Amino acid sequence: MQQQRIAIIGGVAAGPAAAAEAARVDPNADVVLFEQGEHISYSACEMPHYAAGGMANHRDLILFEPAEFERAKGVTVRTRHRVEAILPDRNRLVVRRLTDGEVSHERFDKFILATGARSRIPEMRGVGADGVYPVRRLDDLIHLRAKLDREEVKHAVILGGGYIGLEMAEALRRRGIRVSIVEPAGGLMNRHIDDALRPFIHTRLREHGVALRLEAPVAIETDRQGRLKAVRTDRGELIYSDVVLLCTGIVPNTDLATAAGVRLGESGAVACDESMRTNLPNVWVCGDVCEVTRMIDGAKINLPLSPVAFRTARVAARNAARKGRGAPERFHGVVVASAVKVFGLEVATVGLRMQEAIDAGFDCFDIVVKHVSRGSSAPESAEIHVRLVAEHRTGRLLGGEIIGNDGAAMRVNVLVPILRQRGTVFDLMDLDLVYNPPVSPARDVLTLAASAAAKEVSHRMRNPRW
Repeated sequence: MQQQRIAIIGGVAAGPAAAAEAARVDPNADVVLFEQGEHISYSACEMPHYAAGGMANHRDLILFEPAEFERAKGVTVRTRHRVEAILPDRNRLVVRRLTDGEVSHERFDKFILATGARSRIPEMRGVGADGVYPVRRLDDLIHLRAKLDREEVKHAVILGGGYIGLEMAEALRRRGIRVSIVEPAGGLMNRHIDDALRPFIHTRLREHGVALRLEAPVAIETDRQGRLKAVRTDRGELIYSDVVLLCTGIVPNTDLATAAGVRLGESGAVACDESMRTNLPNVWVCGDVCEVTRMIDGAKINLPLSPVAFRTARVAARNAARKGRGAPERFHGVVVASAVKVFGLEVATVGLRMQEAIDAGFDCFDIVVKHVSRGSSAPESAEIHVRLVAEHRTGRLLGGEIIGNDGAAMRVNVLVPILRQRGTVFDLMDLDLVYNPPVSPARDVLTLAASAAAKEVSHRMRNPRW
């Protein structure tokens, strides 16, 4: 049988995972990974730790060097090669070798898009000034770290108060740098945490010297040499700064896909079916560039997280490489679980927030409960705050948020299988969770929250007009 050729376009998480899986499924295939940068596989989630100075060299972040990946996984790696066009109807790639600009046309049977996402750059004056840094790719952090190591940086302004903004705030404070976060849209983590729990984050940051400016940035002011001077806000204030970090979200890299005739979905990312196949029969997609199904309500969303990148990459690669043998692999969707830790405070979310549940059409309510993380005799015990969102009529669990200093984030993992199985607060209340005072209290905060939610559901059932 003729050897099939499979092109993987993009590195970091999804691309290498797809390349390795394709080679495992069909060891005889010619699998080629294209990456326009120098690095193909690195731990992007640890980049704030590198910025803080916790790693001596950026190579500590690299998981596989290209040559090492080739030897270990049996694929061909071409760094510094930019794919400029996909011609799926002709089974061709147009590739530019960036070292000398040479352009080639190469034949492939299958294509897997893993082009990822890029920083969302705000449309404002001065955003390209010297001293302004996006925080997305390893090269971004290498340039920022060089600035921090080379010069005296006294004050940094972070635009954006999401996960990356919070992690970078802690990283810079570790270096003794004053930090201000500018976040206009309702406060920090506004797309992840509802109002009831957000003040805990605000308080923790202020306790550690991070200034919060709930204002909108409108311009970056520069000096005559084009160097950063200050951030101007919508209140007319100037926040003088030595560096500005753009932590304002990301945008899927869909240009290559759309030019090839691949359809986008309602989220703005590449649309695909459960096999990760696009509307083109020989093109699959994975990672941050694609959309996935949110299992709770069936919505199509773009979820740029490494676990999703790895999972979608495996499914895409297995289906691209299998040559039609057997049933295709399926990616069933996500419940959306994530967490961040900032100055010791763990913040974790899963499923739908209250407003998201309402927007999805659920008749729902929320419960907020606080309790301790361990038995009262354990010196490490600390308060944990839990917010559950549930459906009124059935008690179906729709989402949860957990904040605390000790073991808060990992408790979200208890909620994940319940959400995936359309379980209820009654199911959560009946779980046999560990009890041992040095480890956990007699009644965990999750079961207490579930019990409070179950009472609300039961009251509703007894009083249908309530």
